[in-house]
Amino acid sequence: MSLNFRHLMKKLIYTIITFGLCIMSCKGQNERIEIRLMNCIYENYDDHGTEFKKAITDFEQLLIGQKILKDQSGKSYRSILEKIVVDDDFDYNPSESFFDNIREIGLPQNESYKTCQTELRKNANIDLTKETKLNAVLDSLKNTGELTPSQVAIGILSVLNENDFELDYYKMNMFSLFDVISMINADGIKRQLPESKEDIIDYDVTKALNIYLDGESQVFANNQKVTHKELRKTIRDYVSENKSESVISLKNDRQTMYKTYIEIQNIIVGEIRSLREQFSKENYKTELDHLTQEQLAEVKKIYPQNLIE
Repeated sequence: MSLNFRHLMKKLIYTIITFGLCIMSCKGQNERIEIRLMNCIYENYDDHGTEFKKAITDFEQLLIGQKILKDQSGKSYRSILEKIVVDDDFDYNPSESFFDNIREIGLPQNESYKTCQTELRKNANIDLTKETKLNAVLDSLKNTGELTPSQVAIGILSVLNENDFELDYYKMNMFSLFDVISMINADGIKRQLPESKEDIIDYDVTKALNIYLDGESQVFANNQKVTHKELRKTIRDYVSENKSESVISLKNDRQTMYKTYIEIQNIIVGEIRSLREQFSKENYKTELDHLTQEQLAEVKKIYPQNLIE
């Protein structure tokens, strides 16, 4: 199995943990906690999440139209993972990015949804969370090096059932996975720690932007503690100034939360994509996704995604 594919499988693990697996058991509750966690987000929009919900439905219809999903059922989502088990491989590349669509809607300006979710988690029975169960399964795979497609899919299937994939919360997990696969297939970028010295790309790190996540998941850029907002500006300023010579080093403490790690990865990728998009519109008068292969190669040369982890 190629090193690129093993990197992708690790990314799959981080993706799953990021978007849906702070999920609590609702024993004794009428409404599943996953629904309430999503409501924390929806309620921070003026339209109470109407456009956000429509984005989920529209993307699901896109996947159905492109024969990635058979239908809207949870069984259809599980069948993707079951196919991975059988094939020990997967190749799903939707023509659109779900989270690009969400960015067009705009993320909640009021981050009180995070407080809302935190309070829900505090009131949940941690011992019964699906997050705990799935983390244990995936951590076991990671520690033993069993990051094959089938083993990861088996691990997910051992925790999530068809009913789980009927919920928007878990659908977003899969949408995020599709985004990750498409991103890696498009850029060929390794977004995890290299597994051997032969896999290390020889970057000039003397002028790299160094980002570090400590054991409490605090973020530092060139040894200065920064907020996520400040980090976005730092990345954008750095890449704008250094362009083709830009290199970003992302390191983390062993105690760093997976969620924080992947959030920072996504911030890095998002800012670079934003610069590429801006360059595309200014110089080619079109969106990044509509460029020719030659134009896209030129944009990537000017604003590379040289990420060392």
